[in-house]
Amino acid sequence: MSILHTIVAANAEELSAAKRTVPANELLRKIAGLPAAPGFTEALRAKKTAVIAELKSASPSKGVIREPLDCAALARELESAGAAALSVLTEPHYFHGSLENLRVARANCSLPLLRKEFIVDEYQLLQARAAGASAVLLIAALLDDSQLNDLTVAAHGLGLEVLLEAHTEGELDRALATQADTIGVNARDLHTFQTSLEVVKSLIRRIPQNRTPVAESALQTHGDLVELQAVGAVGFLMGETLMRATDPAETLRSFLTN
Repeated sequence: MSILHTIVAANAEELSAAKRTVPANELLRKIAGLPAAPGFTEALRAKKTAVIAELKSASPSKGVIREPLDCAALARELESAGAAALSVLTEPHYFHGSLENLRVARANCSLPLLRKEFIVDEYQLLQARAAGASAVLLIAALLDDSQLNDLTVAAHGLGLEVLLEAHTEGELDRALATQADTIGVNARDLHTFQTSLEVVKSLIRRIPQNRTPVAESALQTHGDLVELQAVGAVGFLMGETLMRATDPAETLRSFLTN
C-alpha cells in the first residue's frame, strides 16, 4: 500500500464519524449562507510572483516541521508579506493538521485558502467550503479518472476551485483531461518522497497557460522560482522552506523582493 492509501485508510474512521456528527445536509445549509469565496486562480494571476504559502506542522517524510503552529498569526503575517493564497494542511495523523486550522486561517486573513487534504469523498468538499476554503487539492496519483472528474464537478458546484496535482507525464495527461482550474506539479514523488525540480520543469512546460501551472515542493531559493517562471509556472506552493524559518513572513518577503 502506498503512503497515499495508507493516509486515506488512517483517516477513514474519522471521516465516517464526521458524517455521522455533522450530516451533509447540515453542511449544505451552512454553505448556502456563505458569501462567495475569494478567487484562488484569480489571486495567483494577479501577482508577479504568486506564492501559495502553506501552513504545515509536520509531514511523513520530514517529521515535525513547526510546532506549535500558530495559524492565526501566520495567516495575518503571510498575507501582510505578500502571499497570493494560503494552503492549509488538514490531515491529522501524518501532517498534524485539522479543519480548525482552516477555520482559524479564514478568520484571520482575506486570502484565498486551499484545503490541502487527501480527498476521496464529496463530503470532504463540503467540509472545505463550510470551513472557508476557496479551493481544494485533488491528487491524480490517489484517484482514478472517474473520481477526478466527479470530484472536480462537485467542487465547482459548491463554489470551490480545484488544484489538481500531478507528478508524472501520465498523471499530467489525466489532469489536463479534467476541468480543474489549476494544474500543479509536485516535485516530490509521493511514493518514494524523492524530489526533483527537473521533473517539475519538464512537466510545467507541457501545461497550457490558461490552466494556470503551479510548481509545488522543494522550492528553496529565489532562483528556483525564477527558473520555474521561465518555463511557465504561474504559482508556487511553498511549505517547508517557510515553516522552518524563524520568521516565515520575512522569508517570504525575501522570495518576493529579490
